Amino acid sequence: MITIIPPPPRVKARLKAVPAIRELYWCDFPQDAQSPEFWKCRPVVIVSFKNTLSGAVTVIPCSSQPQPGNPWAYKLTTTIDGDDSWAICDKPTTVAVSRLSLDRTGKRRLPEAEFNGVLALLLKWLPVLPPPVAPPPPVP
Repeated sequence: MITIIPPPPRVKARLKAVPAIRELYWCDFPQDAQSPEFWKCRPVVIVSFKNTLSGAVTVIPCSSQPQPGNPWAYKLTTTIDGDDSWAICDKPTTVAVSRLSLDRTGKRRLPEAEFNGVLALLLKWLPVLPPPVAPPPPVP
C-alpha cells in the first residue's frame, strides 16, 4: 500500500527584506528534532548568498553553551542577544526563510573578518576533493 504524505505548509516570511550573507537572525528550528539536531529558537549566521524571501537559506547555528574541546565551534564577538555565543560550524543547515526573525534591536551583521573565521572553519570541516587522476598514457 502506498501512503501519500501531503507536502508541508508554505509559511509567509516574517522578514520584510531578503536575508543577506553574514547577517544574524533568530531561527525557529523544528520542535520535533532528534538529538544531536538543533531545536528551539536560536541565533544563526547566514552563509548562503543568493537568497529570496520565499526560499531557503543555509545557516550556521549558534549556541550560548560554552564549547570547550569542540574544534568546530567558533567564538563570536558579535552576538544577537549580548550573550557569549559560538557558531557551530560542523552543523550547516538549510531552513525556510519563514523560520527567521529579527532581534528586537534590528539587523545584526558579522564583520567580514569574523565571518571569514566562521567560513574558514566550515570549509575546513567540509570534505576536500582529491586531486584529479591523470589519464594513463596512450598505448603506442
